[in-house]
Amino acid sequence: MTAPLAEERLSRILDLLARHGTVRTTAITEHLGVSGATARRDLDVLARRGLIRKVHGGAALVSQDQQYRDRQQTEQGGKARLAEAALTLLRPGQTVYLDAGTTARHVAEALRRLPALTRTLRVVTHAIDVAYELNGECPLYVVGGEVYGSTYSLTGPDALATVERYAYDVFLVGCTSIDPERGLTNSNLIEAQQKAAILRRARRSILIADHSKWGHSGFVTFASLGDVRAWVTDWAPPGARQTFEAAGVQVVEAQPAAAEERVARVPALP
Repeated sequence: MTAPLAEERLSRILDLLARHGTVRTTAITEHLGVSGATARRDLDVLARRGLIRKVHGGAALVSQDQQYRDRQQTEQGGKARLAEAALTLLRPGQTVYLDAGTTARHVAEALRRLPALTRTLRVVTHAIDVAYELNGECPLYVVGGEVYGSTYSLTGPDALATVERYAYDVFLVGCTSIDPERGLTNSNLIEAQQKAAILRRARRSILIADHSKWGHSGFVTFASLGDVRAWVTDWAPPGARQTFEAAGVQVVEAQPAAAEERVARVPALP
């Protein structure tokens, strides 16, 4: 039997932990058919991502609340700048679908600081915390479904059916990683299906992802690079800008300057 690829292994290890709470390294090697060294490297990757904590002889699952709080605290300033840069690509009166995740939370917070724009928008989201931030700030529609705790989002068949009923001017989308060949990827199949459905219903989509996502590959692809119209990032690593621009994608590098200054510098999407 062929050993599973890296991201598939990580997903299967998380499945084991979801069922049992803890798992021994020996159980991982038996379940995946890999060496002990490979299993330990995979656990190191998951620990660095904040998804597990290593214990003697194995690993334990980090609670979903803790995962989300840890990600929310990571690079707060950088995520806030990405959010502000993304807002310069919006225009009054648009219907905006706002993805789930910690960066999306920063986008919602940035929208609250720009009430003159936000009051004109219609926002749709499946993110519980985004809905909380924007409640009362603009016309707001929340997609219902099963709660997916690691991103505080609503997913599943009901959510998928709902997002396909509407049309969106702009989709502000995040991803787990950006593979130059496979495209935009996500670690969760259901979330990936939902992102793909929203992309199909949106007139244009804007990827918000920092440079650390570039050059990695997640479990499932939900879009090609050319499916988005712009990539908002802190900076584009060597080769990344050329790859995106070759696919017809506008690259917007967020700068520490105030959002009001960037509005005049960043061209609007046609």
